[in-house]
Amino acid sequence: MSDWIETYRGTVSAWECDIVEHFTIAYYFDRFADATRNFVELIGEGETLAPRINQGPSRLCALFQHELRAGAAFHILSALTSVDASALHVGHQVVQSASGKVVTWLAETLALPPSLAASNRQKLQGLAVAWPGPEIPKPTPSPPPLAPSPPVTAKPWEIADTGAMSLPAHVHRFSGAGMHFLTSIGMNATYMSQNRRGFSTFLLDVDIADLARPGERIDVHTSVLHLGNTSLKYVHHMIAGDGRRIASMVQAGVQLDLDARRPTAFPTSIRDAITERLSQR
Repeated sequence: MSDWIETYRGTVSAWECDIVEHFTIAYYFDRFADATRNFVELIGEGETLAPRINQGPSRLCALFQHELRAGAAFHILSALTSVDASALHVGHQVVQSASGKVVTWLAETLALPPSLAASNRQKLQGLAVAWPGPEIPKPTPSPPPLAPSPPVTAKPWEIADTGAMSLPAHVHRFSGAGMHFLTSIGMNATYMSQNRRGFSTFLLDVDIADLARPGERIDVHTSVLHLGNTSLKYVHHMIAGDGRRIASMVQAGVQLDLDARRPTAFPTSIRDAITERLSQR
């Protein structure tokens, strides 16, 4: 696809893999952040668009179709997919370099600067190509949060050069909250180790509404959205100490048999714990 530009090339390091034994979702977003910044530079709009990256409001919806495991080489292709009155829509394809297979798709929405010149807008519209990937789900309405994770503060090393919490730092925080949530329903480290089970994500939908400041207290709350036979969907809400909504992340995945590398049904005890959470909505 000549309209898609290569914006990142790298490999999966062993230390970037999680307990499910594949590339950790937060590190995908670390690479997406690099790809987006590289993309706006490569199309000649770094000066106008780079300051808007991850500054909110923005949405990033990732669809994971295949695994990347330790040692895998991959690259990212990026393109503009549309421009509307207030936002820029960028698509990313994560490609396994050895096979040429697209393993992950990301649809990213960035707020355009209000002062963007008409000539810049016209140039961007001329670069737009059709989105060739899977259908992007509409934003999911979220119930009130129920299960909190321990409050923490935004650390200096989590702050990007923009002065706000980085994109992968958001996802790392949400992932940590996810482990607290899974532990609360019985899917804890002992269960996963003894049964060779893990939670493998196939959808992440990140919505950034505001900026987390260095040293600011952050709370993450989690609510269940849907339970299937092998699948589970839940949403995390990141809230500042003063009550501001910073971000949310919808996460959907399956219980994975780590040896067969296939989804497997939740046991009754975990299903009952999830069902109880759903009844509290």
